[in-house]
Amino acid sequence: MTNFLELLEERRTVLLKRTEHLTTNQYNLVPPGFNNNIIWNMAHALIVSESQLYSNAPFEIPIHEFDIQGFQRGTKPELAIDDYSIGQIRQSMAETVSVFRKRLNDTTATSSQMSQSVALHTLVDERTLRFILFHEDLHAATVQRLLLYV
Repeated sequence: MTNFLELLEERRTVLLKRTEHLTTNQYNLVPPGFNNNIIWNMAHALIVSESQLYSNAPFEIPIHEFDIQGFQRGTKPELAIDDYSIGQIRQSMAETVSVFRKRLNDTTATSSQMSQSVALHTLVDERTLRFILFHEDLHAATVQRLLLYV
């Protein structure tokens, strides 16, 4: 699992590329038979992953410029997300791994014998890392199905 951050970053890059052409209405569309939309799936994956990554970390979870409450576990889209918030969600998805990696590197720099992968495993157990990738893949697959309707 030493490549966890690279895998997460790669998966997010693919998801962001697949959705970069969408309009605000397309991001917010909830097709028949679905309970959520593309932007909800993206933000939900982001929020859940960050909560898992930062749960035992000695640094603060990032503060986002969009309201994360509507994307937590057990929620569904109640209101349309505006262009600004969509941009913030996309930017946060693109930056999460690099921000976490920088904080992790700062932590490992104080302990010169510890590599980044060892430091990551001391903060987040492998089961949690696997869950994060599984959860991201689950929501990326839902986004892929939702893209058929836009």
